[in-house]
Amino acid sequence: MVPELPQAEQRSWARIVDLAHQDLPLLDLSRFDRAPRPAAADLPNGQTQDMFETERAAIAAAAVPLTWLQPSKQDPDSVPMTEAIAIDSGDAPETELPIGAGRFRGLVLHKLMEEVLTAELDDDLASFAHRARALIAELVVDREDEVGLPEADEIASTAWRTLHLPEIAALRPGLVPEWPIYALLADASEPTALAGRIDAVALEEGRAAVVLDWKSDIAPTEEDMRIHAGQLEDYLRTTGARRGALVYMTLGTVRWVEPGVRTERNP
Repeated sequence: MVPELPQAEQRSWARIVDLAHQDLPLLDLSRFDRAPRPAAADLPNGQTQDMFETERAAIAAAAVPLTWLQPSKQDPDSVPMTEAIAIDSGDAPETELPIGAGRFRGLVLHKLMEEVLTAELDDDLASFAHRARALIAELVVDREDEVGLPEADEIASTAWRTLHLPEIAALRPGLVPEWPIYALLADASEPTALAGRIDAVALEEGRAAVVLDWKSDIAPTEEDMRIHAGQLEDYLRTTGARRGALVYMTLGTVRWVEPGVRTERNP
């Protein structure tokens, strides 16, 4: 049986997926006899207010409050997300919010680095530029986004140049992009968990050896760099990597971070 919801909202799954209702026969219920349905008996509720408070206190005592750190969401070039409207709110998919022109450049830079490391993109400047133009076109949500768009050739050149920095080229054979990570931080003052996606990890014998964080900042301050290093240090502690690198793509510089160095962190 495939139900039809004629009043379903346009962005719900009932509208997105074509279930070919027009090709299906209608269900004829006229040949079935209507059977009486006995009413369910109401069960007595013996719970008192004191019992409720006791159970509530037991649940609260057993629940461990957990603080989540999500470093990648603090980056200015991450895509903001919101829930799309759906008939069933529990199934509402996440959709991208419109993004300002200032974020386009960072998003495209990160995507180019990901695709070249997964061999989806050829390692030549012309391919980078062609793909950058396509990505910029895909990111434009409305006509207002077209104002101040970044230059595709500049983005392509920056990404290609970053890939060929001596420090990055040396790690290239073992680099894996978009490495997901979930971990509890054992040395935190209160129960804290980290969730994120590392831009790239250099693997040695199947284990993370070096963690890379692509940064698209044009003119990062020393305070920005300290905060970036704090984020990277969390990744080093949870992966066990021996070192990490903040790769400032626009500047063409690599700033190494060693585990155990206390730096500032964004909550």
